[in-house]
Amino acid sequence: MEKINSVEELKVKARKMREVIIGMAPTGFGPHVPSALSATDIVAALYYHTMNFEPENLKWPDRDRFILSAGHKSLVQYSVLNLLGVISDEEMKGWETYKSNLAGHPCYGKCPGIEASTGSLGHGLAMSNGIALAAKMDGSPARVFTVVGDGELAEGSNWDAAMCSAKYKLDNLTVIADCNNMSTVYPLEDSMPLLDLKAKFEAFGFAVREINGNNMQEVVEALDALPYEPGKPSAIVAHTTKGMGVPSVYYQSKFHATMWSQEMADNALKELAECEF
Repeated sequence: MEKINSVEELKVKARKMREVIIGMAPTGFGPHVPSALSATDIVAALYYHTMNFEPENLKWPDRDRFILSAGHKSLVQYSVLNLLGVISDEEMKGWETYKSNLAGHPCYGKCPGIEASTGSLGHGLAMSNGIALAAKMDGSPARVFTVVGDGELAEGSNWDAAMCSAKYKLDNLTVIADCNNMSTVYPLEDSMPLLDLKAKFEAFGFAVREINGNNMQEVVEALDALPYEPGKPSAIVAHTTKGMGVPSVYYQSKFHATMWSQEMADNALKELAECEF
């Protein structure tokens, strides 16, 4: 797949992904729209700019893998796979309905392009370790990119896995923390403060950069610099806005997993069209 190097073109792709995410919302049973919107710029840059990924050859052994550990953000992955032609428009219309292959959380083996079943928080990094280690053992150039949520990082299993990432020198692994500073209901400082996340990853043996995860220029620069140190896993602490592109839902816990009417979606699309970021 031809990669996009223009930051402005990547911004256009991310905006289109947001349109798809919002357009899908009324079909779902409590879709996590704001969470998906916060990670959109990161996922757009990964698929369109960074990853070695062929939509027509999803089983290519040396492909880069994307693991959405924070599986409740599934709409962000479905949106990009739809725009790349992996998931049809017809299938998108029935997402999260009975017998649909597009579940509320990504499901390996049902939806094409999904590398792991995720959404049970705190497990994506451990799975990514195994995939990255297997690639090294096979002599494959494949890289693994894992998006975790900052609320998810309260799960201790993440830090068990982080120790393994460093122990096995997985410099083909990148963890991207989508830090929108919100858990399901409360800001993280009220539910489970992460304190200095950059320092925490560094203490666990990662090479780390800290960026604005909704600034496409910063996202691209951080991805282009990978890996940050030979023999070390990389981590990107990406500060984002929950609901980015639709100001009326910013940091509003009532929208975390709520039913969306068509009117809500239409209004959100209007806001998105007028929002500059």
